[in-house]
Amino acid sequence: MHIHSVKLINFKSIGDYPESEVILEPRVTAIIGKNESGKSNVLEGLSYIDFFKPNQAAFIEGVINRNSASGTENVYEITLKPTSEDIKKGISSDTKATITKAKCEVTGGVAEYYKQNVSQYFEEFSNILDEIGSNPFQLSGQDLSTYRANKQELTDIEALNIYGKTSALAYFTARIGKISVERRDIFQEKIKTAREKWNEVLECFPRIFYRKTDKKLKNVYKIEDVEKEVKDANVAPNSLLYDFVKLLAISADDFVVAARSGIKPKQESLRKKINKLIEAKINKPFNDFYQTERITLEANFNAGNVSFVVQSEEGETLLLSERSNGLRWYIETFIDAQANNARESNIVYLLDEPGTSLHVNAQRELLKLFQDLSEKGNQVVYTTHSPYMLDLEENGVHRIRAVVKNKEGYSYVYKSVYDARIAPDSQKDTLAPIIKAIGMNLNDTFGPAKDKLNIVTEGMSDYIFLNTMAKLLEIDTKRYAILPAVGASNCVHICSILHGWGCKYIALFDYDEAGVQSGGEYMRKDMMLGYKRQYCYLFDVTQGDVDKKTYKQFKYMIEDVVTREEIDNYCDKTGTSKTIGKPLMAKLMSNSIEAGTYEIGETCKTNFKELFERIFSYFDEV
Repeated sequence: MHIHSVKLINFKSIGDYPESEVILEPRVTAIIGKNESGKSNVLEGLSYIDFFKPNQAAFIEGVINRNSASGTENVYEITLKPTSEDIKKGISSDTKATITKAKCEVTGGVAEYYKQNVSQYFEEFSNILDEIGSNPFQLSGQDLSTYRANKQELTDIEALNIYGKTSALAYFTARIGKISVERRDIFQEKIKTAREKWNEVLECFPRIFYRKTDKKLKNVYKIEDVEKEVKDANVAPNSLLYDFVKLLAISADDFVVAARSGIKPKQESLRKKINKLIEAKINKPFNDFYQTERITLEANFNAGNVSFVVQSEEGETLLLSERSNGLRWYIETFIDAQANNARESNIVYLLDEPGTSLHVNAQRELLKLFQDLSEKGNQVVYTTHSPYMLDLEENGVHRIRAVVKNKEGYSYVYKSVYDARIAPDSQKDTLAPIIKAIGMNLNDTFGPAKDKLNIVTEGMSDYIFLNTMAKLLEIDTKRYAILPAVGASNCVHICSILHGWGCKYIALFDYDEAGVQSGGEYMRKDMMLGYKRQYCYLFDVTQGDVDKKTYKQFKYMIEDVVTREEIDNYCDKTGTSKTIGKPLMAKLMSNSIEAGTYEIGETCKTNFKELFERIFSYFDEV
């Protein structure tokens, strides 16, 4: 199963509302937002998900939203979708998992799979217990109550509680030795089968790997540092040495003996063993994954120091620090993940600001790493401020989520970075990495211009289409600046500010009820501004048409300028869903038009050409 969405209810800066749901892509998801918006809180919330055992750290007081009522607990509501492997097993529908402090309760696809294919083995095991007797372990008091609760869990199929089933199996496995000799073999056989079948259920769920900081494997460790770090992960939280030794599955004491100065036989033997383990547990699996070049990591032991060197396929041996930052990041992340039980596939990698210390090209290389990880059946979720860490090719804007914090301190997660609900003051900072990534200038794009005509649009989709078509029609950028608002009333507010600043402006409204009543007519009646002077409509109507309210029967919006037929044609040719939101549709079409992968029709071009000519004619008359 891959995670489709997680609703983080009352986790840190996230409350209980629709925008607490994080929609994840099947492969790679980027999370953007300005500093202190709550991006890291989102990632941390996802990191606490554990489908296999209770995670008490996920429910401590410090992670509960400070604005929640006293006694409130946070809850994780997760939707998972089946992969091709799950479908082969017979799991074809979505699975819902609700995680609280004591339970991971599952309904849907996996629960049905359990009922049809696994529950019978739990039933058979329960029957063996019944045959032995109502109290096979001769318990009393609370111990007997615990036994009965665990036995009840074995046969409960109404609510599939992952934690409860796993705990019950562990409870009875630990008591095999207390069964009479004549029944022990059958007891052990039944519980072994139940565990094997249960593991097939657990294998459906992804594991979470959270890399909060970029731990480093230093070039050289002195013996005094080795002695401290290999025995306690908290001594040097930014060092990877503890995880490195953990991955090799060699004892901390043996690693210290190998690191000390000397050439005693035991030391030499341990040093050879360590490098054999590095080859088997790091080099071989890493090279299976990282196929850019073959590399070999090796540990050298000399005079009480441990140093790490890397040799490429045909290159010289270099200290780890002398290799590229990108390669170091790959190796270190790989060691970190493997040391913390991340299997080869079905992992959700959570990476907080990955590669912040890398140069631009190395950051772009990370995007290839993420793609490689996802192609191996994993999901990658990462936060970033860097425009170079956003892949906008092939409709990559789909994969970006925006996090915005409101004045009350609540973080909202938006599936589309162009969501109209994002306030204008937040939108500028939130969209900054995207604006830079697509080669636009933030100041020119969102700032009012003193010496140009400021065209204020009702929404982001109008803004995107106007910008794209202006470029396509080669309209002189010295003549205009386009400013997006969020709704007709906000469009009016922006015009009020521009008016006060002495800027030249014109509001461009949809010809519909909101555009007329909250927009144009408000500016005319309440602000005493002129039609076809300080405001106009996308459709060239007369004031008489407005007075007759023809907009109620004849609505005209930006999609009508583009033409509905053009949008349908684009969707049909590119396989884009016709049900996605307006701003996202505008952005996807814009990307394709500017990349030259979709050619816009002549009717659309003519409509926009006439619209610009009309707008500039009003401006010129003023």
